[in-house]
Amino acid sequence: MDTPWFSRFFERVGIALIKISQDDFLALVLPKCKQIITQSELEHLLSSGRRLKIKLGIDATGAQLHLGHAVPLMLLRLFQRRGHEIHFIIGDFTGQIGDPSGRGDKRAQLSSKEIQKNIKTYTKQIAPFIDLKKAKVHKNSKWLSRMSLSEYLRIAGAINFSAVAQRDDFRERSKTDAGVTLREAAYASLMAIDSVQLKTDIEIGGIDQLLNMMQAREVMEAEGLASEVVLTTPLIEGTAGDGRKMSKSFNNFIALESSAEDQFGLVMSIPDSLILSYYISFADVYEHEISELKRFIEQHPLDAKKELAMLIVALMHSKKDSQKARADFERKFSKQEYTKSDEKQIFTKFPVLVFDALTDAFEATHSKSSIRILIKQGGVRRLDGEDGQKILTSLDDEIKPGDLIKVGKMNLFRFVQK
Repeated sequence: MDTPWFSRFFERVGIALIKISQDDFLALVLPKCKQIITQSELEHLLSSGRRLKIKLGIDATGAQLHLGHAVPLMLLRLFQRRGHEIHFIIGDFTGQIGDPSGRGDKRAQLSSKEIQKNIKTYTKQIAPFIDLKKAKVHKNSKWLSRMSLSEYLRIAGAINFSAVAQRDDFRERSKTDAGVTLREAAYASLMAIDSVQLKTDIEIGGIDQLLNMMQAREVMEAEGLASEVVLTTPLIEGTAGDGRKMSKSFNNFIALESSAEDQFGLVMSIPDSLILSYYISFADVYEHEISELKRFIEQHPLDAKKELAMLIVALMHSKKDSQKARADFERKFSKQEYTKSDEKQIFTKFPVLVFDALTDAFEATHSKSSIRILIKQGGVRRLDGEDGQKILTSLDDEIKPGDLIKVGKMNLFRFVQK
């Protein structure tokens, strides 16, 4: 079942990178970066021969992480395999403030109770990507909640507010009624204190974090520390391929804790135009391999996508799970063969309309608007029933007891009497 590209990438997954040359290590790092501040500083740090402190922070603003969050994790993983010291920051304090980056409105402030609920599964979700036994996991409330106001004001005194006010996202909001709160304006300075506390050498984050990390460099210098090197990663597009970043808000995400089958199917749903960027984000791709990989994708897009889906599933589950997910996908969607184990039983009260039935079946994983679109675009099909196979295109189509309903490419629901 394995084909050369999957085998090549999968064999690299757990290989230590301590013995490879600096040039080869950079050839793995650079394709995953959107922007580096600065590459010369990065090369200087790597050539120093010392064990570097590498930082990645994620705010606890939601309980479920997705593949978009995993893009910087894959870069962090390279540095850990190189033997560097990994610091993963869970922003339980900064999460209560809310990162304003790229937002057109004020983020709702979360309570401490909501934050604690969100972080319960974080370490479990990131465990497939980094070795937590060798990493240091912190909650930034450990130092931020204990910091006195006078100490914070001393550190914040190094920040030029006019530079903060010139951020594009803040400038745009200042033109509207949304405005910018002082709480939001303080976010980047608190994120900078994390770097001061840890004396970070390198910080990794999405490109949307660039301005926050640049402020961290400024604060570190003011505190008499060497400014951290900033490595930003791209914001990968969601499964819809409509140009929007992967986000739970857009319902175009692949959850890290989803089943192998669901993850495989969702990767198979991405447009061909995203295959290469997903490979670069989630595989160890050397710079010199990119053109060859691109040719393979252009010539064999379906095979390339299946190998990509296997790779992503294997990262979060196992190689065996990825092979089974591929076999199940090909059986159901290439051969149109289904078994009882493919069905999810949904207990409901009849009579029930298809829109209401699917709203219950998806249990809030799909928005009502996305369900309407699925129905109206012909993505819902009755596979068996009194009137045989039928595409259900009306919200008022009725589901009957025992109907087997296929939704999109992945979901099979058997509706039975409650």
